[in-house]
Amino acid sequence: MLEEESVTVTSKGQITLPSKIRKQLKIVKGEKFLVVSEDNTVRLIRVSKLSKLAGIDKELFANRKPSKELEATRKEWDREFDNRVTEA
Repeated sequence: MLEEESVTVTSKGQITLPSKIRKQLKIVKGEKFLVVSEDNTVRLIRVSKLSKLAGIDKELFANRKPSKELEATRKEWDREFDNRVTEA
């Protein structure tokens, strides 16, 4: 479904995503996006944290909890990922 609304760029180069689109895509405060420029088009691509993929194989690991070591590793990956996205 194509949604279309105009936005205005502020003096700081910022735009506000229209609330209708934020709600439709379930975009929440603090989410990260990559900004890609191609020809005369700007695209926003949602960046998923690795921890959001946790549980994707929950049927395989039913009734098992991840170890404290695994949880610590996931948190470290999230920190490293956030740092890379911020630096990009």
